[in-house]
Amino acid sequence: MTTVRVSWRFSADGRYAACLAVTGGDAARPEVWDFTGPGPLMRPLASACEPGTQISPLDGERALLCRNDDGRHRISLVTQSAETTLAAGRGPFVHLTGDLVTGDAVYRAGAGGLKRLAGLPPGASGPGVVLAPRLLGLTRPQAPGPVVLDLSDGSWELMPGAVTGARVLPGGLVGMPPGGPPEFRWRGRPVLGGLSGRVTPLGGDGARIVLRVDRGCRSRLAVFTPSTGEVAEPAIPDGVLGSAAAVHGGVVRVPFTAPGVPGSVLSVGPDGVRLDPPGRPAGGSPASWPPHRPLGKEVVDRAQALF
Repeated sequence: MTTVRVSWRFSADGRYAACLAVTGGDAARPEVWDFTGPGPLMRPLASACEPGTQISPLDGERALLCRNDDGRHRISLVTQSAETTLAAGRGPFVHLTGDLVTGDAVYRAGAGGLKRLAGLPPGASGPGVVLAPRLLGLTRPQAPGPVVLDLSDGSWELMPGAVTGARVLPGGLVGMPPGGPPEFRWRGRPVLGGLSGRVTPLGGDGARIVLRVDRGCRSRLAVFTPSTGEVAEPAIPDGVLGSAAAVHGGVVRVPFTAPGVPGSVLSVGPDGVRLDPPGRPAGGSPASWPPHRPLGKEVVDRAQALF
């Protein structure tokens, strides 16, 4: 049966990913993908959940799950053997960002439960974007923003270029309100104005921002380097990219779907491109993985300049 993987999220350092796997008419099953070895390792986790459940990877075989239903929420820690509830109750819609939980305040989730870190700035809502180890970007839909929240002391300030209706996006870009240029800003200056297609920021590592560029029914991968303004488009197979990405060890990883590979991870780096559909269970034979496919010399030269 075909397995479809949705709700992909990567850890901040890009070493792990988590998703929900749906096979046939079965319930969604959480998975963690481990990229710390020579090839990805997929670990199925113990829980069953609805496709709308939020998931966020932790290190090793662990992930956080968040269920929101009719004003209630439940946050749990799930491993290969068990699911443990960390917090549950009524309140605003709750969002996961790595090990951070944003609801009526910002909390850090751990095996012992939730630890309150900071209150939300006035008007802030929605999922946050990690900008640095202690800095969280938050959108304020009805007030000038976005804002940067310092989780160490609860202080906050406006991001450069903040206006009412602007949004903080993966990689730290600011998306401007519709109806007037520029669409994106980086540290207050316009960027990506010459990139054709519908652009969606997916993630980054502080030095590079990974973008999905939709042109018709195809997705292309682009990598933006804010320090130079360069936008590079590595060659990838035809298909559709997911809504999250990470950079780890000079390799960009992004979920990928195409006929015959509905739940894959595409890895692009200076040595070539690799497609892993689907993951193998822990302990499986490395021979079951698709072979690494080297890129042509021209593409390798471009990739080496990029990474």
